[in-house]
Parts: sequence; structure tokens; C-alpha cells
Amino acid sequence: MEYDDIIVGAGSAGAALAARLSEDSDRNVLLLEAGPDYSAVAQTPADLLTTWVSAGPHDWGLVAQATPTREIPYPRGKVTGGGSAVNGHIALRGTPGDFDEWAALGNREWSFEKVLPFHRKLEDDRDARGDFHGVGGPIWIERPRPENWQPLNRAFFDAARAAGFAEVWDHNDPESTGIGPWPRNRRDGVRISTAIGYLAPARHRMNLTIRSGVNAHRVILEKGRAVGVELECAGATQQVRGRRVTLSAGAIASPALLMRSGIGARDELAALGIKCQVNLPGVGRNLIDHPMVFVVATPLAGIPHDPQVTNPIGIRYTAAGSDEFNDMQMYVFELFDESVSPGLQLGLPVPSVALVPGLQRPRSRGQLRLRSSNPDVPPIIELNYLADPEDMRRMADGVRLAWRLMHDGPFAATLKDFVNLTADIVNSKPALETFVRDNCTTIFHPVGTAKMGPENDPMAVVDQYCRVRGVEGLR
Repeated sequence: MEYDDIIVGAGSAGAALAARLSEDSDRNVLLLEAGPDYSAVAQTPADLLTTWVSAGPHDWGLVAQATPTREIPYPRGKVTGGGSAVNGHIALRGTPGDFDEWAALGNREWSFEKVLPFHRKLEDDRDARGDFHGVGGPIWIERPRPENWQPLNRAFFDAARAAGFAEVWDHNDPESTGIGPWPRNRRDGVRISTAIGYLAPARHRMNLTIRSGVNAHRVILEKGRAVGVELECAGATQQVRGRRVTLSAGAIASPALLMRSGIGARDELAALGIKCQVNLPGVGRNLIDHPMVFVVATPLAGIPHDPQVTNPIGIRYTAAGSDEFNDMQMYVFELFDESVSPGLQLGLPVPSVALVPGLQRPRSRGQLRLRSSNPDVPPIIELNYLADPEDMRRMADGVRLAWRLMHDGPFAATLKDFVNLTADIVNSKPALETFVRDNCTTIFHPVGTAKMGPENDPMAVVDQYCRVRGVEGLR
């Protein structure tokens, strides 16, 4: 059988794409997923529904070089729903400036004005109304109510307000900045992934086939056109044919698939014994990720806390001395019960509380390279965190801010002692930079490894319609 569309990866993008394309009853769609598929909420394991982050049972087990001298675990979702099924259930949009920057680079279809209708279409926002929000879409959006914030959350909020941060109810308002509840894709305590929001209503369609436990090896190219996918299922290598192939396997697996298919930098492919079909040097380059650093303390004994409440509120702000709007965020994480996030291996004491600055507009760029043409061998992931001095400056400033907020009256009154930071470190620029470098980790947001751009961008891999350059029928 030849499918109209083969989609590799049933994550945040792939599940939504398969559901939307299969609305056309004349179109046969095949959705391939390496991880398991749970066809109903009742069959879905608890780690995908109610935990803060699931980084264990449904993970690829990757590692990455955070800096040239540090390796960190690098969780990526391996299940239908992908990252939307395992990540921190925060449904936060990019700022309008992010999208307008893409448009200014030659991707005019990605301006905020043109993307906003699709933001609205996907949402069922139960709190915010108006021109910037949608109702009735597949992804439920709600914000944790103040009455459900725990004492530590309230202490963080009060300390931030005392420090001058504005109170924000809707972080998805294009002009909002300050502290308030995160918008979440969480309904009645359950994370609404794309597997639940998009795939579940589409599963009855006879023209949609979902195959799980399938590892895609490469795209099959014939005469400059993608005609199918070579894959492994139950230990057997097979081929499936399609008129169009779309890689929705994420910023790690999609470029790896391209390279194994002979699409990438000619010299690097040749060194691995892969025949170059299309010389695209940008494949795997331009890796961008958001780093964060934990400032950890132990709370005073007896402070009540519901262990199911984790990270309900946060700050979006512009770093001191920066001209990039909302280039920083600050989270509050509480660990009172390891079972809430069983796969999150942070090495934190129980109980503990952390303020966590995270850089949202990094200038540093990393890369992804193949170790081998063997699809079972994971790629080399070099994040190159903090390579740009401005990234280090803003992250160090974020740690100082976290330290100040945790020493402010409302928050200091809840804390016993600090676990991983001292005043001597905070007050020494070299020591603080070493602390940041030694403790930075991922917010699980890699992007950019198949860069979008116009014809005159030599590092662009796809055009603004996500069509891979030099190959017909591949997106």
C-alpha cells in the first residue's frame, strides 16, 4: 500500500499533523512512533498524566554535552504525544517578537499576526478571553488558582512583588511581564498531550493508521524524491511507501534521520560511509536550547505543602542590561515527594525548594552530529551552553536575583538553609560563573537543527513551508 502521507514521530507536531491531515477522508495517513501508544486515557500510565515531568519510562535515554567539560542527561519523549506527554505541562507561547524575527529573516508566513489564528485554534482556554485566546480547541488551557498555591509558592510571589515585579494573570498576553500563574495544558490534574487532545478524537478514522514501536532508519529517496521510509519493527527491517514524508521526530531525531538518508554536510556524511544525496551543511547545526540553574534550599520543618503542586507560578522578565524582551524566566520547584516526578534525577534533597532562572533567548549555538550510520547508535549532542558571554552574564544575574528573592522577608521566613550556593560564591564573579557552568542543565527545549530560511541562507535546511531543500515530497 502507498500512503498519501507518512509522518515520522507522533509528538507535539506529529500527532497534531496526523489528526488534521486525516480530516480529509480521501487521504490515507500513516503515523509512526518509536515509543508505545496508549489509545485511551484509562490505559495511559500515571507518569504521563499526573506527574510534573516524566523522564524515565518514556524516554530515549540520551546524554548531551552541556559544556565542553560536562555531560548531562537529555530527556526526550518516546511515546505518542512526545514532549507534550512528558514535559512540564506549561502551555506558554513565544513572544510576538520571536515570530516577527522569523518573518524578518525571510519567513513571512511565520509573523505573529499570521501565527496567532493557529494559537487560538488549538486552545480551549478556560480563563482568558479576547482577541489573543481561543475557546473550543483540542488543548485545554488553565491557570493554577491562587487558592491552590502552597505557602512556598505564596512566599515566592510575595518576594517577587516586593522586589518590584508586576502581578500577571495571563502570561500569554503579548505584553505581559512579571509574576503570575503559568498557563497549563492540564485538566482536572491530567496533562492534555497531543495524544489526548488531537489523536484521541481521530482514532476512529479508517484513513488514519497509527503504528507504535517503530524505529525509522532513513528516508527512501528515488530520483530526488522522498518515496517512503525504511524502518524497523519487531526486529525486522521493512519499507513503507508514501507520496509525501514528514519528519516530526524533534530537533534531535529529525536531523539524524536526514543525515542517515544522505541529506547533510557532504564531508561529514562521507566520513561515516553515507552517500550524500543532497549537500545541506545546515543539518544538525544551529542547535538552540534553554539552560537553567537550580538555587536549592531546604524549607523549615512543618511548612505544609501538597506534593502534587509543583511550579504553579513563575516570573517572565527582561534581564538587567538586556534589550531582548522577556529573555529570562524564573521558576519555583518544590520536591516533597519523589514519586511525583520519579524520573527527574536532579539529586535534590527531600524536602527541598529551588528558585530556577532560565535563559529564554540564548545566543550560544550547539550542534548535533552522527557517531555512526547505525540508527541504534545515539548522536553526539553538543549544547555549547554559555559559550556567548552575554548568555553567561544573564544567567549569573539570574542566580543573583534568585539568591536575593530567597533572602527577602517573605521567602526567607520559609527557608532553613541553602544546599548548593553560598554568599561567597554569589559575591565573586569568577566563582559565580563557575557555579553557573557547573550546574546548568536543560529545560528540555532543543530547536533549530533543521533551520528554516530563504534561498539565500546557506545554512537553511527547509523553507518557510518546511519543505526540505533539494528533495521533493519531504518536509
